[in-house]
Amino acid sequence: MDFLRFLFSKKFFKHLLLAIGVSFVLIWLILQSLAWYTKHNDYIIVPEFRGLYFSDVKSNTENSSYQFNVIDSIFDADKPKGSVLSQDPYPGAKVKKNRMVYLTVTSMVPEKTTMPELRDLTLRQAQSMLESAGLKLGRLSYIKSFDEDAVQNQLFNGKVIKAGTQLDKGSVINLTVGMGAKAMVDSVRVDSLE
Repeated sequence: MDFLRFLFSKKFFKHLLLAIGVSFVLIWLILQSLAWYTKHNDYIIVPEFRGLYFSDVKSNTENSSYQFNVIDSIFDADKPKGSVLSQDPYPGAKVKKNRMVYLTVTSMVPEKTTMPELRDLTLRQAQSMLESAGLKLGRLSYIKSFDEDAVQNQLFNGKVIKAGTQLDKGSVINLTVGMGAKAMVDSVRVDSLE
């Protein structure tokens, strides 16, 4: 009975309100100190790093508010070596100071690929095999041969290259292709006229 009387007494309500008030003040102080500690609403904007050289990005003093981590390097023959391809967080994002920015850059050293055997294949087949090996079709030279549109030789830097040779991806391969029966008939006509 005394406990019920105490629950409804002024003294209990006075202490209950005091405890609630102190709790609110403590919670407010904790949230304010947490906001100060985490620098709430203190953001910097991430600039555009794509297309720039990684060495320039890292050495630029304006980027000292960021930390950089290269997470991947991809070979792309059409992009300058060492340039930034993608970034996370994206340009324009609001981040805290010293935020880690993850970058994907183009590889400084191209990947290697194996030269396929193209001789006696049609020009279309040879082109398809070059593309699948990561090589580029260069200049075509036509020679007299009975095999029309058949590859007679595969050349790299002006020299015949054997199948199985290791090359950089994106290397240009020139082909010597046969002209077919038409060239043979034309040469016979020229010989007979002489």
